[in-house]
Amino acid sequence: MHPSNLQQKRKAAPRRSAEISAHQEAVSTIGKLLVAYRVNGRPDQRAELIGMAKMAVALGALDAETYAYLIDLISQDDAPAAPAQPTSRRRAAGMGVH
Repeated sequence: MHPSNLQQKRKAAPRRSAEISAHQEAVSTIGKLLVAYRVNGRPDQRAELIGMAKMAVALGALDAETYAYLIDLISQDDAPAAPAQPTSRRRAAGMGVH
């Protein structure tokens, strides 16, 4: 019995490695932490995210440019929010805000 052409092609085709690189693993893990932080915004999540990113840089799994980009993304959360402006002076005065 002879194998079909499809079976021959499958055997001849090079297989891609199922393993992922350290960089891919770091990006995946940090990405998951980033999503959780962006959803919840808890300080402990932010600290974990920064710590994980620092460790990935130290291990060579994440480059400095990607780390800087990540820090820039989450540093925007440190910026104070602009205070809400009253819609009119009359309303603000009526509410006791001077």
